[in-house]
Amino acid sequence: MSAVERCDAAYKQVVLLKCYEALEAAGFTRYRKQNVDWPLGKNGFHCWVGLNYALEQEYVEINPFVGVHVVPIMKLYTTLEGRKYNRSIATYAKHMGELVPKEPMFRFTLQTDVEGEAARLARLYVTVGRAYAQSIASYEGLLPLLQDRVPMLGAYPERVAACLYLMDRKDEARAFVEDFLKDHRDYFEGFAVPFLKRLTH
Repeated sequence: MSAVERCDAAYKQVVLLKCYEALEAAGFTRYRKQNVDWPLGKNGFHCWVGLNYALEQEYVEINPFVGVHVVPIMKLYTTLEGRKYNRSIATYAKHMGELVPKEPMFRFTLQTDVEGEAARLARLYVTVGRAYAQSIASYEGLLPLLQDRVPMLGAYPERVAACLYLMDRKDEARAFVEDFLKDHRDYFEGFAVPFLKRLTH
């Protein structure tokens, strides 16, 4: 393979933009050049799309993730931590391969029909992806999934607390935060202190 024929950063950009164009054409809302989502009703739940990628000399691989972005949860905990709210971060997501294990990978060589593969990706999100997001698009449906990931940290404890708070299960939220703070003070204090203060007001 000559240097000219290698996949490079410019080719990766072409692939990604074609994927986002296909998702937009399929009905997703494109709110930034490389971000799309799909509102799932009036409660602030959106179908979240994440296109992770790997760039190799021979190909660009797209690893599709799908889940939900929940505006009230994300705004609540980022505000309490003094951080800027970001629409492009998932509240909860999983790899599309877990939902459709038999679907071929999205691997783009220089010979790949990029538009055709981007359209296949978009179809997967419109069908399987949206159906999955809709199936967890409630606080009741989401809470156990968030709770399972609490040991990973990575803002999952904050999301559990925010979810309980928004479900009006404030006593449970307080108990969870106080308990988690005991063992994870370094990690959790920045969120726990303002959260507990909010509960007392």
